[in-house]
Amino acid sequence: MKRRYSLILFLVYSLCFGSQLTGCSSNDDPKQPQGAGDPCDADPCEGTLHAVPGTCASPSPTLFSCECVAGHVWDMGTASCPEDLCDPDPCRQIADAVPGSCVMSSTTSFACGCEEGTFWAWAGDTGSCEDPCDSDPCGGIEHAIPGTCDGFGADLFTCGCRRGYLWDGATHACVEDLCDPDPCGSIEDAIPDSCTMPTATSFACGCDSGFYWDATSGTCDDPCNPDPCMIIGHAIGGSCTGLGMDAFTCDCESGYVWDGDSGTCTGPCDSDPCGKIENAVPGSCETVDDGSFTCGCASGFLWNSENGICANDVCEPDPCEAIEHTVPDSCTPVDEDTFACGCEAGLSWESASMSCTTCENYRACLLDCSPLNVYFNPCVVSCMNEYDQGCRCDFDLKSPAYIQCASQCAPNIGQLPRWLCSVNCFFDDCLAGGVP
Repeated sequence: MKRRYSLILFLVYSLCFGSQLTGCSSNDDPKQPQGAGDPCDADPCEGTLHAVPGTCASPSPTLFSCECVAGHVWDMGTASCPEDLCDPDPCRQIADAVPGSCVMSSTTSFACGCEEGTFWAWAGDTGSCEDPCDSDPCGGIEHAIPGTCDGFGADLFTCGCRRGYLWDGATHACVEDLCDPDPCGSIEDAIPDSCTMPTATSFACGCDSGFYWDATSGTCDDPCNPDPCMIIGHAIGGSCTGLGMDAFTCDCESGYVWDGDSGTCTGPCDSDPCGKIENAVPGSCETVDDGSFTCGCASGFLWNSENGICANDVCEPDPCEAIEHTVPDSCTPVDEDTFACGCEAGLSWESASMSCTTCENYRACLLDCSPLNVYFNPCVVSCMNEYDQGCRCDFDLKSPAYIQCASQCAPNIGQLPRWLCSVNCFFDDCLAGGVP
């Protein structure tokens, strides 16, 4: 019989399940030295039974290994030198086992690779190489064909079945073939010849696009018919997309998102976040189109959407009351620390000086005067925060400021350019802080 190593068997038995394998550890063992530094500094091999002192090697700051005396082998999982069960080789004495294939599956058990057609079968801490087809189990199974056994494990095999039956590995039996004749060809929206048997007593069909198999009813159904989005709060009717039997998604109204776990359109206000925000009013949450929310705030506080908090209201008490030429109750918060006030007619709010001033409207006021009357009544306002009701068009053309300004214009110019020159002169003088 041709020899081969059962590599798959060795991989299975070399994993750490059931018991800790020799040299195998899924996590750092509590018996190993913990913490930073070299675990070999204190030479743990010195006090370990059957370990050779001075042979410590450290693959990491929390693991170490030792060489062991003859007849013993290092086990990383227990940090000890248990007996080497593979020396001498026990596989030489086991029928159909491959000599030299011994591996220790734990500190107290071993396994052998087996010849082709046989598989390792555990018996306590040892075992044997067995052929599950030796006794031809197919000969005693109803509807199975004798002599068709094919083994693939110590107790695992398949049998060929008579017509109309299929092999079921879970029950080691030949069960009725529910897909012969094909039931899918007569089911609406099912794909002919797509039948499969998920269990020994049931079948399933593939379905046309948009339909999914319902194992309970044995039909192909559309989860979007009738449209579930029509009755889900904040969902958009007609937006259903099927994902599977009883599984679908809906598009949601602005400010809401689809939650697949609950099958609903959820919004930021569903959990009443305002009830958890300091100085916010519980139950005052309102959804914003971008999916965020706003809260109503207690007296003396205003909602800050950027930070999602109720910040101090800089307009309470009203700071504009103490500022000259402001309109009562006209305060508007700019941010948490600054504000703006409304000003009386002819004045504008200047944020730098936090006051109502005329300078910002100076050019507009000048332009209110007719160019045809510029030589007799150019429009002038004061730029020293002195209140002027509207524009005054009674400036004296003999004013030194006007003469100085006008002299900068080229001679022999028409009326309109000279008017523009005087306007620009007054405007520039205003910005420079002077008084025309």
